[in-house]
Amino acid sequence: MAMIQTEAEAFLFREVRLLDRRRFRDWRQLLTDDAIYWVPNGDPDGDPQLHCSIVYATPAMVEDRLERAESPFYWVGDPPIRSVHTVSNVLLEQADETHVEVACNQVIYLYRDNDQRRDQPLDVLPAQCDYRLRRVGDGWRIAYKKVALLTGDGLVPLLPPII
Repeated sequence: MAMIQTEAEAFLFREVRLLDRRRFRDWRQLLTDDAIYWVPNGDPDGDPQLHCSIVYATPAMVEDRLERAESPFYWVGDPPIRSVHTVSNVLLEQADETHVEVACNQVIYLYRDNDQRRDQPLDVLPAQCDYRLRRVGDGWRIAYKKVALLTGDGLVPLLPPII
């Protein structure tokens, strides 16, 4: 079990490193074919089929988000929204050799290059995250990721395509 804990933590650290470096296409490759990526709006335990979400996406929908974000008409991304993730309190809730359920806390800092003035402070988004990881070949992939922003029931700043 200790080895799986270490592997899960290393996976999460690599995952957020891809996001912080804006390597969204590489991040997309971490998803299984049937993955769900979910950022709830408000109630983190609400049914995403019945309530609005900030993001509720399958891999095909993630592809669509990335295509739009790479478009020259994606005005929200100019200048690009960058992030710095801090991952902590990683807890294996269930684990075997092929599936792992992981809970962790994240603090996501958002900023834009050359835009840190008094009227544009750094955005800080604390979140509780749930993952279901599945072993594929010799590594782990994301079958489910939920990023429950603690401020998700209020005003949410502009977000990068994937947080």
